[in-house]
Amino acid sequence: MKKGKIKWFLAARYFFIAAALSIFCLTLSACADYGALQDKLDEAIRQNEKQSEAILAIGSENEELKEKNSAVNAENENLKSEIEGLKSQLDDNSSQEMENQPEDPETQPEELKKMLNNMNDLLRYVYIGSSSPDELAYTFTAFTIAYKGKTYIITAGHCVADNYGEEGLFKFKANFSDTWVYPDLLGYKAEFYNLDDYGVFYTDGMSGGFAPSDIVTEDLFLLGSLDKGLSIVRNLGDSSKRGESGSPVINENGDVVGIYVVYGFVYTPIQLALDLIDNTVID
Repeated sequence: MKKGKIKWFLAARYFFIAAALSIFCLTLSACADYGALQDKLDEAIRQNEKQSEAILAIGSENEELKEKNSAVNAENENLKSEIEGLKSQLDDNSSQEMENQPEDPETQPEELKKMLNNMNDLLRYVYIGSSSPDELAYTFTAFTIAYKGKTYIITAGHCVADNYGEEGLFKFKANFSDTWVYPDLLGYKAEFYNLDDYGVFYTDGMSGGFAPSDIVTEDLFLLGSLDKGLSIVRNLGDSSKRGESGSPVINENGDVVGIYVVYGFVYTPIQLALDLIDNTVID
């Protein structure tokens, strides 16, 4: 073969080889691009599915919120109806109370007027009590009663027990007085949980006290000790303070019906203290 033809043949051969290589590279590049695009497509599909799930969840939550709102609205309507009903009842009751009020707002039962006029005298029957010597225990409230020609000091039995009642060493001082008396302990019960809670003291030379009664009037009152800084007089059942145990519970006539021992409207009937006195022999 001549040299010219050989050169042309080699050049053609190199050309075809180069062209084949170029096509192969382009194919590889196209494949790479296709793979990248496929990955992006797959990722877009996944994101779309997530968004679709989120949209469905939001839609479900919206339905639940709508149901809750409907329930709340229904409840609000019920409450509005109840409020209107209560307002109507209150207006009716207020009207009836206004109609039932006496023409003279100063008008009060004569017994209540008498009690209020004699309040200072009644408060003289209220005492502060303490174990003796003072450091043994806390102070408490007590009062005197006039019963069968004698005067007795009455208090709550748990106050006696808390103040070392077995020793029988106690002292008492009345409101408006600086004089202490040291009576003997006749007896006590300290079962306040069943209102069997009372203590009875006696000493010669004392006079004056509440008249015992079993008449429970519509309003009952509790009288307090000035020395303890308690309520001087308040309705039974109002907020209590420590130290009011042993206070007299009196009716509208000013007579004592019970011994205050626990919170609320309950008290030990004075009759239990009277029963102890009746069964005790005083030397």
